[in-house]
Amino acid sequence: TARARARAITSFSRRSLAHGLPTATEQAGGRPGPGPGCSSLAVVRPADARSGPARPTRTAASASPGAGQHQDQDQDQHQDQDQVLYDIPVSNHGARVRMLLYAKGIEDAVRIESPSAIGGIKSDEFKRINPLGKMPVLILGDGTALPESTVILRYLDAKYAHPSFTPTGLEQRARSELFAQIVDGYITPIQGCMYRGPMDANSRAAQIKQMAGYLDLLEHVLSGPEAPGGTGDGPFCAGREPSLGDIVAYPTLVFADYILPRKFGWEDIFATRPGLRRWWGAMNRWEPAARVGGEVSAALKKWDDDGRWTKVGIQDQIRDLDQLVWAYQ
Repeated sequence: TARARARAITSFSRRSLAHGLPTATEQAGGRPGPGPGCSSLAVVRPADARSGPARPTRTAASASPGAGQHQDQDQDQHQDQDQVLYDIPVSNHGARVRMLLYAKGIEDAVRIESPSAIGGIKSDEFKRINPLGKMPVLILGDGTALPESTVILRYLDAKYAHPSFTPTGLEQRARSELFAQIVDGYITPIQGCMYRGPMDANSRAAQIKQMAGYLDLLEHVLSGPEAPGGTGDGPFCAGREPSLGDIVAYPTLVFADYILPRKFGWEDIFATRPGLRRWWGAMNRWEPAARVGGEVSAALKKWDDDGRWTKVGIQDQIRDLDQLVWAYQ
């Protein structure tokens, strides 16, 4: 059942955190995964996420098999109405989950709330949900808290199976997962170089150069003849239909497309990457992605209007250290 899968996922998260294993980066822009010291993930319901008394635990012997099945279905449907996603528009990891909600047409099943509704990500209330103080976090109908955007995406894609965004072909699935892994394994840990401070100028410039290399790697997955399962069909990373790999990558590319030309002098991040340009155009024509792109871009423009790149010292670094290379193709 959906509840059993959720508990299994949460149990895995507990074991990972208890042994200090790294997890995916889940703040807007991302930071490297946590070190040792977080012992468990709370399975709790924040005070304002559900009204009324806690539900009793279901038991297998409470009724006849047929009646029990109907009770389970009724309760699952009722619990769906109580699901909450804690997220904000500028979170590129949360944007992935929002895109999946839009693509599956399940916005009525998951209410989106800002973490500020329960005191913000550093509050005690939020840390009872996720001790790491990161978003997004999905609260299930039974109070189980699922952090980590990739975990949430896989859970929702399995629970609400139609349409599915997990390719059925092994090679296509591998290609989709590779596309996502390049983003999460390489780009996410350094993408803060585009907007975060304080940061040493030489380190920032080195990571901006790495960004160019990782965009080339995405291009290879989309266009290279050695790409796993590569057929040239496209335009998406696994073929002619969008998949979880596309959903993972798109919000990060919205960040890069907004920031690198405006702040670092790149002429066009797609100029030498035709496969990535084709993919970008297809994603922008796909309504769920276009909607999320608008949300993220509006949030980045607000950062811009508030003077973020001046406040964190990036504009001074670019102006004063012109011996460093900031723009790539």
